[in-house]
Amino acid sequence: MVSHVQPDPAGMHFPLAERGLHWRSPVPVAVADEVQAAAPARRYRNNWPLYLFVFLLPLQNIQTGYIPQFGGGLNFLNVFFALSLLGAFVCGGRLVRRESVNIAVLVYMLYAVVSYLVGSQLVSDGDRINVLKDHLIAVSLVYVVQMSVRDWPQAKKIMIASLLPLPYIAKVTWIQHTSVAKWHYGDALRIKGTFALLGANEFAGFCVTMAVLCFALLIAVRMPRLLRALVALGLSCAVFCILFAYSRTAYVAVAVGLICVLLAWRGRWKLMPLFLVVAIALPAILPESVIERYQSTSVEEGKQDESTRMRMVYWGIAWDSFVAHPVTGTGFNTFARRVNPYHMDTHNLYLRTLAEGGVIGALVLLSLLLALFFLCIKRLRKALPRSWQYGIALGMLGAWSALVVGNVFGDRFTYYPMIGCFWVYVGLLLKSRDLPVANGVRR
Repeated sequence: MVSHVQPDPAGMHFPLAERGLHWRSPVPVAVADEVQAAAPARRYRNNWPLYLFVFLLPLQNIQTGYIPQFGGGLNFLNVFFALSLLGAFVCGGRLVRRESVNIAVLVYMLYAVVSYLVGSQLVSDGDRINVLKDHLIAVSLVYVVQMSVRDWPQAKKIMIASLLPLPYIAKVTWIQHTSVAKWHYGDALRIKGTFALLGANEFAGFCVTMAVLCFALLIAVRMPRLLRALVALGLSCAVFCILFAYSRTAYVAVAVGLICVLLAWRGRWKLMPLFLVVAIALPAILPESVIERYQSTSVEEGKQDESTRMRMVYWGIAWDSFVAHPVTGTGFNTFARRVNPYHMDTHNLYLRTLAEGGVIGALVLLSLLLALFFLCIKRLRKALPRSWQYGIALGMLGAWSALVVGNVFGDRFTYYPMIGCFWVYVGLLLKSRDLPVANGVRR
């Protein structure tokens, strides 16, 4: 009878061989990199409602003229924000951890609710809750974007969605301008583009943000030619809209934003001569009506135009209101409704914050602005040259500077068509820390 003999385990009679089998040589780094590069990139779910939401945000004329309003809260803003938020949860992304901006934004939103309750004792107008809701939806986009973006292709889709409306916005602006155009400036030239429910200043404020961002991306990021052409087109459209919105604040803000981008850019000396030539030649290039509009600004007594004079009056009323209610102010969205006898906004975000939010509100706003500034600086220092993270950080630093300056002479912070894209890019800048570096730079 033949017995079945089990084969010896490997290396049982060969100790040296057994020891060799347990030893594994490390994989060379070059081979490991090739294997990792050859591995298919993981594909994440796209938040398509968010892409469409970002595309439609500045197109208020389409929102009010073509998208049905069903009532009961079923309007464009509420429905698309709810769908975008649901899409963010489906995407499975998370907020960036240990970032002061996320905390500052949350504190700002909570105090806005508290300030609304304070103001309810003074004003019972039910429309205030809609103003608060719309404002907080715009701010909340910073969280929705972080939860929706999980790789650089998704981040680029959001940026493309923000750029695609600009040619259409420029077309609408041109049509409005040609209907009232004349050689010399007059108030009839003030146009509001696609901002059907807002004014020329708010429309120009949005265009300033997009112009500064496009300029930074164009000079600082290595990107495909087609995408570069889209960014350049977006920059041209935004600058065109700024010119013919005839907003003096926008003229100053965009100049400050572009200068900040140029000074913070590592390759600043490449464009400095060209920038100086353009600055010198600008008065000869600009339309006469634009030059007249800019030169109409004067703060000297007796030389002020009506708009400038009344702003001084509103600022005085706001300061007196702050002195009377220094801690919490009169409450969110109460100044124009109840405090100001002219029923006009302060045309100064900081004085309005003091009047409506008191010292607490001013400190909350200051903390938020400082957190945004330090976020831009931190990302700018750590980002790789020519990367998307570097370009977004550079653009947001310029947009932040323009926003801070613009709010001295108006409100560039409240209305969602104007400020929504700003918070979208804040979310992208926050999320850029957690995205793969290799995908942020085109090798």
